[in-house]
Amino acid sequence: MNKKTFTLLSVGVIAAGAVLAGCGKSSSGSSPSTAYVFSSTPAGGYTQIDRVGMPAVNTAVITSKDAYNASTPSDDASGLYVGQITTDVANLHTTLDASISGAGLYPATTSQSITQAAPLIVPDTLKIDTTAPAGFPNGRLLTDPVVDVTLAVVMLDLTSHGQTASTLANLPLNPPANDVAFQSTFPFLAAPH
Repeated sequence: MNKKTFTLLSVGVIAAGAVLAGCGKSSSGSSPSTAYVFSSTPAGGYTQIDRVGMPAVNTAVITSKDAYNASTPSDDASGLYVGQITTDVANLHTTLDASISGAGLYPATTSQSITQAAPLIVPDTLKIDTTAPAGFPNGRLLTDPVVDVTLAVVMLDLTSHGQTASTLANLPLNPPANDVAFQSTFPFLAAPH
């Protein structure tokens, strides 16, 4: 794992911890007053057990999950998992193409899927370009339909007229918004309900 990836991962873990901690309430309804102490253990003192840069990649198109979870983005870039991804995407098409066509959409071929999705999922990292607008796939906003976009890029022929990465997100199958509005200040998530 390179220094930038580790730093981004560390920031993400710290932010997630802060979000979860900020959501806690004591039995009296007040926020906890516990001081947070972050470990100074060097990265080599930890064992990587999971990685999820892009949604659904590990879940849907990786067969050897333990090996994948222990590997790095440089392993992805070397092509280590391309065979698994290609086979599993082909299996998804075998299973789902008739339903995609039945919904009036045009499925991609396996080759198209790999070409369309490769820049998004290989390497399996969350990409952030601070000079570009925020929003998936440039980071993730709480409101971004990341799984729908990823599935559209993997499963749909994006060269067909009217089909884009947003096609599945725009179907009326999904809730139009979170059930409770997000807050405008940290931790941004709605209070538990």
